[in-house]
Amino acid sequence: MPNEPAAHSDQSTPANHTDDVAASAGAPRASKTKPTIRHRILRTSGLLAIIYVGVCIGLVVMETRLLFPGAYMEKSILMDPNRFEPDRPTPGRVETITYAAVDGADLEGRLLIRDGAEDVILFLHGNGIHADEMDGWTRRLSDSWNATVLTAEYRGFQSDGFTPSEVSTIEDAVSAIDTLSQTTNTPISQIMVYGRSLGGGVACGLVAALHERGDSIEALCLDRTFDSAASVGADRFFFLPVRWLMKNQYDSVKALANYEGALVQIHGTPDRIVPRKNGRALYDSLILEHRDWIELSSMFHNDRLPTKTLDVAGRKLKALRDEAFPKADMKAPETLTTAE
Repeated sequence: MPNEPAAHSDQSTPANHTDDVAASAGAPRASKTKPTIRHRILRTSGLLAIIYVGVCIGLVVMETRLLFPGAYMEKSILMDPNRFEPDRPTPGRVETITYAAVDGADLEGRLLIRDGAEDVILFLHGNGIHADEMDGWTRRLSDSWNATVLTAEYRGFQSDGFTPSEVSTIEDAVSAIDTLSQTTNTPISQIMVYGRSLGGGVACGLVAALHERGDSIEALCLDRTFDSAASVGADRFFFLPVRWLMKNQYDSVKALANYEGALVQIHGTPDRIVPRKNGRALYDSLILEHRDWIELSSMFHNDRLPTKTLDVAGRKLKALRDEAFPKADMKAPETLTTAE
């Protein structure tokens, strides 16, 4: 009959469908759990890698702002307006002294010329303040150490649009010490250098720069200074390859490798910005006969340095310098005569 093939076809379709279902039921299903977990892990890892690389790039881009905040800030209102002020009246007047950087730009330091001064000091400030905000400190240092003091400035800290760097700050310190030497008619070797915080790293770089050109200083004071800025950064951002990424390393240990003068280091035990261990690492790395370590158990990084401690540091540094370079024992030049 004409309709039989169609009927046969209708009967075979359910059979085939049943067979397909049975075959499908009998075959093992592909597991979706493992690929899903693997996919999530890969996707999360990729996202974290992108974020990590982004943070590294951000650190590189923002390095100068993190390391030299004072170059990007207006004049600051100090947390303690009196922390730099002298405890007693100080003779002399702090005035601006203008001198040229290596690129010809004008630098404006603050100079206090003290009548009857025993010494001449170049002071190098830290990264979060400007030279003209430190007149009180300049007077304190002058009074405590009976010295003429120049508080130097760095390019970029004068609203001049310059981007500071390790190289430029050290160059500016060289310009400052040359100017101070000429202004006071003092040999560079007899100028005492005092560096605080990042300024201590600049001071160490200055020592190395002077050594390269055949000059040296006899006395160096480092106040809350580090073994290297990269070391401090690596400890703070332990999850980032700071030592590879950081351009401005300020390696104080390397910079002082050839230093043979007197050294006094001052540090506070609870300092969290430049931890004590970084200051001590610098001190312990140096092979110097004439040196001393002064530690204050309650001084944080931005605390006022007690006047008594400043007085003691000055006396110790001068005594160590005089031991290392005894002026009284210097022999007069011999007179050469021609043999007859």
